[in-house]
Amino acid sequence: MSPAIDATVRLPRAPKGDGEIFKDVAEEENVGGKAVNVARWLALDGASVACGGLLGEDNDRPFSRELAKYSVEDLFVRVPGATRRNEMITWPGGAVKLNRTAFPGLGTGGAGGLCEAVLSRLSSSRPDVAVLSGSLPPTVPNDFYAKAVSHFKSIGCRVALDASGEPMRLGLEAKPDLIKPNAEECEALVGFVPRGAEDFRRATELLREKAAHVIISDGGAGAWFDGDFVAAPRVDVVDTTAAGDTLLAEFCFRFFAFRSAPPDLRSSAEWAVAAGSAACTMPGGAPPPAGLVERLAGRRSNRGLSG
Repeated sequence: MSPAIDATVRLPRAPKGDGEIFKDVAEEENVGGKAVNVARWLALDGASVACGGLLGEDNDRPFSRELAKYSVEDLFVRVPGATRRNEMITWPGGAVKLNRTAFPGLGTGGAGGLCEAVLSRLSSSRPDVAVLSGSLPPTVPNDFYAKAVSHFKSIGCRVALDASGEPMRLGLEAKPDLIKPNAEECEALVGFVPRGAEDFRRATELLREKAAHVIISDGGAGAWFDGDFVAAPRVDVVDTTAAGDTLLAEFCFRFFAFRSAPPDLRSSAEWAVAAGSAACTMPGGAPPPAGLVERLAGRRSNRGLSG
């Protein structure tokens, strides 16, 4: 519901203090936001994908071009104004990210109708799997994801939810098939931040009372999949912008999309962590090379198979 243009500014060194000026810095821009990142990677995996939410009329062209480039069906509902622009400022050994508010001028009066329009458009694509991800604009009700989970489950979809705060807590009540909080986001859901193996397993057990499958990401260490840990391979980190989104997309593709055999949780998890780790080597959420994902996964690729 709140896509973004992700910009990465790379500084040659860490800032020394107030008022410092860097000249001729490198900057790259990519179309992103969690849902766009997920859709783009699923399309590269060979899935048939539609993507929707809210998109500003003033700068929708880069999004239209990006979705068309990856053959993702554009089902966004256009609204007045411009889509937000986020910035990641990096330097050797450090980084800071600036996330702007999505559609601050969007009035509350029409938000309900816009939400219904988004769900209606996405349903028209007749999906097998719905991935609901990202923050909500200020005027969109916190129970949007709860309604969306219920809606897509009612039409036979398996539903993955990747959100935080109150929208995530309310969305859990609708019992999605898969959720992906990070360790810090667990505090609002289970009352504590997992630190060690037993904590992660206990958090998973509590969350599985509401969701069939639980992924808890643990930063650069790796991620926990239904209580089992998969360590992240070592990579040279450039930008973590789309790492979690790529991990989620790869897992959904591996675990939900293949129909020739029962889903393999461990294999799906290993591919997911490899994809998320590879994404860290790219600036601004750009997709990583397939060959790197395959190498990090340590196995032959099944990319492009429809299953």
